[in-house]
Amino acid sequence: TLKVMGADTLLGRPVEIEADLVVLATAMVPSNNSRELARLVGFSTDKDGFYQEAHPKLRPVETNTAGIFLAGTCQGPKDIPDTVAQAGAAAAKVCALFSRQELASDPTISEINETLCQGCFVCQKVCPYKAIEEKTISVQVGEQIIKRKVAYVNTGLCQGCGACTASCRSGAVDIKGFSNEQVLAELRELIGFH
Repeated sequence: TLKVMGADTLLGRPVEIEADLVVLATAMVPSNNSRELARLVGFSTDKDGFYQEAHPKLRPVETNTAGIFLAGTCQGPKDIPDTVAQAGAAAAKVCALFSRQELASDPTISEINETLCQGCFVCQKVCPYKAIEEKTISVQVGEQIIKRKVAYVNTGLCQGCGACTASCRSGAVDIKGFSNEQVLAELRELIGFH
């Protein structure tokens, strides 16, 4: 057994403790730019600035942004066995991604009707996954070709949350399979209104 000796400054007397394990460590803080990186890539941090996983039990090395995995002390202080185990899990997730010829994605994602899009990009501001980008299209108006900017959905990043659909003032954004017309038709059927 180990003996830890010190002084209790409040009581003003020496203290002696028998211990099986003594860990000497300094405090740990995240990198200065950790919050900025999380904001840029699209995942969250805790109150201290450490990166947060998608779910602590079900998805402990995954973030809410597809294809980005966490390992080690970027999530908070960890000992070596935990870090090694987490690194192995993250590596296994990456290997599973690279082992496929094609990646399957959720078909329930946003789509933008370019003819209705007014290019206000409110949808881009509210998207938590940074899946909305700007795209320049050419439109023929009579004899003239006009270039204008519209919103474009990066289907690899979109998670189908619907924030863009709710924020679109012109009604140009819909979720595939859940357009406003489809949802209203379903509601009419449910309540028997024809």
